[in-house]
Amino acid sequence: MQTRVSEIEKNLFERLYASYQPLLVRFLTRMTRCPQRAEDLAQVAWLKLLAARSRGACQTSSDIELRAYLFTVARNAFLDEYTRKHEAVRTRTVDPVVLDALINESSSVAGPELAAEREQAHSILRGAVANLPVEQRKVIGLWSQGASIREMASECAAPTDTVLSRKKYAVARLRGCVGGALRAAC
Repeated sequence: MQTRVSEIEKNLFERLYASYQPLLVRFLTRMTRCPQRAEDLAQVAWLKLLAARSRGACQTSSDIELRAYLFTVARNAFLDEYTRKHEAVRTRTVDPVVLDALINESSSVAGPELAAEREQAHSILRGAVANLPVEQRKVIGLWSQGASIREMASECAAPTDTVLSRKKYAVARLRGCVGGALRAAC
């Protein structure tokens, strides 16, 4: 009985692979703009389909449903890879020793001009924060004190998505205000 089931699964897989592999690779190539990455992601998608079938998570034998499942898995694999890659590109680690050296170097070289520039920048930033809506100002204040998103949500009595939106809009507004004011001051 077990060999009969595995033989059916093997035939099903071979038929699906022959039918959908070229379509899947084209689909992923449009998303990745790289044929090699598309091939790799297609392989990941097929492996996930096989794993799901062996666990019993994907019971269907309909070609249409299996195709939908396969393409969904492939799309999710692409999004997972893109998210990881995006995070790696946007996040940099800095050695604490180097950071301390930079801070000490900048504070030891600070002359009256630098102190005046810093005070001017702080004044502009304080004014920009004061002009934020109350909800955004509260989120920025909590964020500047190192509060987590959950802590901010609890303090503001708002859902985490709302807090994230308030933070995003506040930061964008501050960038616009501070950047424009600093350019005008120079």
